[in-house]
Amino acid sequence: MNCTNHSSLIRFLSLILILGLMESTGWSQVSESLVFEIPADARAAALGGRIMADLEPDGHGAANNVALLDSSMDRKLTIDFVDYFAGMSLTTVNYALKPRGQFNGQVGARFQNMGTFQEMDAAGNSLGTFNGGDYLLYSGWSYRIDSTWSIGAQGFFGMRTLDREVAGMFGADLTIHGVWPEKNIAVGAGVTSLGHQFGLEGTQPSGALPKDVQIGITKGFRNAPFTLYLRAGHLETWDLAPPGTYDDSVNPLTGDLIKNPTFKLGDQLMRHVGIGAAISLGPALTLMTGFDYRRRKEMQAAGRLGTNGLALGLDLSVQRFRFRITRNTYHFAGSTTHFGIAFNPSIFRAQ
Repeated sequence: MNCTNHSSLIRFLSLILILGLMESTGWSQVSESLVFEIPADARAAALGGRIMADLEPDGHGAANNVALLDSSMDRKLTIDFVDYFAGMSLTTVNYALKPRGQFNGQVGARFQNMGTFQEMDAAGNSLGTFNGGDYLLYSGWSYRIDSTWSIGAQGFFGMRTLDREVAGMFGADLTIHGVWPEKNIAVGAGVTSLGHQFGLEGTQPSGALPKDVQIGITKGFRNAPFTLYLRAGHLETWDLAPPGTYDDSVNPLTGDLIKNPTFKLGDQLMRHVGIGAAISLGPALTLMTGFDYRRRKEMQAAGRLGTNGLALGLDLSVQRFRFRITRNTYHFAGSTTHFGIAFNPSIFRAQ
């Protein structure tokens, strides 16, 4: 790496750190959208959350981390769909543009359907139904600094609707990625959903979008058929637990103080962490599994955990198509299903 590239890398890393850790002075913070929070990509969902570091380029993952793009993704289309709860769903469409030198670009869209709701008046009479959802368009570019490092920047804009309530939003993602193939190791970092929401109609609030400072490390093994993934998210905020999580309680019969048994430091740390493993079963089939501690804790109900936070998925290549499917347990009441497909649309023109 020459001095110019080295200086550019340091400046970009510094920018990510400053933007990720600084507070949005004078701006209140609006609620987070599932468009930013739930990984639509079946592979990411199966490996513990958004992938910030990967040993191979990936068009699905690039929708959230544009630094994962490279020239091998030339004009490939990826489509992801998540069947969430109670009629809710999330869809992502991502298209990699033709490379331009060291630059690799993409365009895409994310759509979150909140489902159908029953509208009632003050007397409880039905007034019909209405829908809600979040809609996002984005475009970004990655730049390959050298054989190891790539940096990425992506802009987005969109809107949030709930019947006659409408808000607009815009912002950017900044990411960096490094990979050492001879050592089977990759690292990545970024700050995503760095932006602002503004009310357009109704009572929708204006304020800063909840940003997400993330890091990741991935390690493969030369003589073993598996790869390990470790990520940490929302590093801009140390304590992600709801208020009262670590409070002691009082026995209602005796009045005795009951100490909270939770190891506070460990619980706070693990709420940032997702882990995963991919096991190669051949050149065209990979088994994936992952665990998200925060999901497990936040989606429990009445102390019931079940298999919350666990995920299991498959990555399968069939001729010129690549399919992904994952079952992800977000709540003991049921699991979500993630579907994904990747291909180059030019195969249809060739036929």
